Amino acid sequence: MCDESKEMKWSPCCLVGPQGPAGLQGAQGIQGVPGAQGIMGPSGAQGPQGPQGVPGKDCDCPQGGACLRYANVFSSVDQNLSAFSAGSDAVFFNLQNAVSSGDFDLSLMATTGQVKVLNHGIYSIGWALQAKTTPPVIAPVPSWSFGLWINGVLVPGSVYSGFTQSPNDDTAHINGDVIIEVPAGGVLMLRNTSTTAVSLDPNPATSVFPITVAGLVISCVKSLA
Repeated sequence: MCDESKEMKWSPCCLVGPQGPAGLQGAQGIQGVPGAQGIMGPSGAQGPQGPQGVPGKDCDCPQGGACLRYANVFSSVDQNLSAFSAGSDAVFFNLQNAVSSGDFDLSLMATTGQVKVLNHGIYSIGWALQAKTTPPVIAPVPSWSFGLWINGVLVPGSVYSGFTQSPNDDTAHINGDVIIEVPAGGVLMLRNTSTTAVSLDPNPATSVFPITVAGLVISCVKSLA
């Protein structure tokens, strides 16, 4: 060993060499076991109740508001209609599906074809027919047409036509629809507007179920009461 208390003499053991390179890092140790979860603290006090919201309004069809009036009537029996204004040119309806209570008078629809609307409003009205020219059919075969009437006045844009191609032709289908203002107590009628007689024939021999020869769908889209 190098004794510095003695007379200084050169000795190899007193020389300090350069620092050696760092050794390789050892492998990571095993992760310790997690401690047990602490006990959950007590719940805080409940906050005060918020203010009550503004009450909603009942939907009662106010003026200019939404409207929930509807009617669907139809017929599945034969009808022979005269030419316009030549007798009985109105379509009859003997059956109904859903009809909103207290909004329509249907008491005459099976005898005069009248459907009365009891409340003023804007209504969407659609209709459909299965029809043909009543025999004997003249040559050339004439076309036929139907239109919607309110209180004895033809509704503009409601007249649509059909065509029987031959005397042996089966029924043809036509339909029309309008959106119009109807006054309270307005009487709706679907009438033959052509110069020839027209038959509404359900032709049950070729169908398992009765054919609907005429249908009328009425929906209120805006109340004006």
